[in-house]
Amino acid sequence: MRIIFGACVLGGLTALVSGCSVASDDTGEEPGSVEQAIVNGDEVECDRTLAAVGAVVFSFSDPAYPDYEFEEFFCSATLIAPKVALTARHCVTTWYFDPDPAFSNYVVFGQDAYDPERKAKVVSTLAAPAGPAGLLNDGGRDMAVLYLEEAPKGIKPAQLGKFKSSMLGKKFRIAGFGQTEEFTVGTKYEGKVTARALSGDWYRLLFKNKYSKFDEWYWTDASLATPSAEEEAAWWAPGTFALEPGYELLAGGLPGEAVSCWGDSGGPILQGTTAKDLTTYGVSFAGEGSIATNCALGGGYAVLNDEMLAWVKNAVAAAP
Repeated sequence: MRIIFGACVLGGLTALVSGCSVASDDTGEEPGSVEQAIVNGDEVECDRTLAAVGAVVFSFSDPAYPDYEFEEFFCSATLIAPKVALTARHCVTTWYFDPDPAFSNYVVFGQDAYDPERKAKVVSTLAAPAGPAGLLNDGGRDMAVLYLEEAPKGIKPAQLGKFKSSMLGKKFRIAGFGQTEEFTVGTKYEGKVTARALSGDWYRLLFKNKYSKFDEWYWTDASLATPSAEEEAAWWAPGTFALEPGYELLAGGLPGEAVSCWGDSGGPILQGTTAKDLTTYGVSFAGEGSIATNCALGGGYAVLNDEMLAWVKNAVAAAP
């Protein structure tokens, strides 16, 4: 189900200097599809407000190339304590976190994931306990923390905020290093989204319960479709793919709004206009798009409700 945004190349970081501007990605197009960073968003060139948003990378050596260390970016994360970053659980359960000593993991900060200004080694991880099956049918609660060897200098951690049902309909910011409309990766992008729903069937929400629109998309533009009549019926059926009520949020994808994409997994959904008041309310973990426009229809976010906020705070307190 639905695109899991981790385990894919992602992009970019926020520079730690002042006097810079944010370059607008003014394409005039509808929000993008399944393989972009923050689709229909803006490149973060030098915005210190988002300095706490970093990229998760892994590095490894190959005996065939003893003088070269390979490095790849695969998820996004947010610094929430001097030596703790918040990301998606599925980002820490992939082979990228290989116990083989040849592998190392880092959270890097800056504008470019491949040319970072700050780099902190991940020494251990802690994944949230699974709950009832959520949108990805994998147990839900797609959230984890990364414990860092040292605190990245000059970066103020973001605050943690409780996501309330009263926030539905409100505007938020999203940020991450995933693919863009141009299919580039490794550059930090941000965008604006509306919090749309905290429960409900994924496709019925995306298509506002209009089966004719869903049917047209499924047979002509669904990037994940097999396709078959049986699969289409299963996708539309109640309960097949549904948000875990109160734990998972649909956000973005409305006309003119941004959408998270490949590599944005673990990236935050935020409010705040300065580094001091930047507050994260959850993490990106999934989305839906199309062949024509990539990550266009909407993004899934694991939110910090009462239970998950308490879990993250306890995880921060338990940092090595």
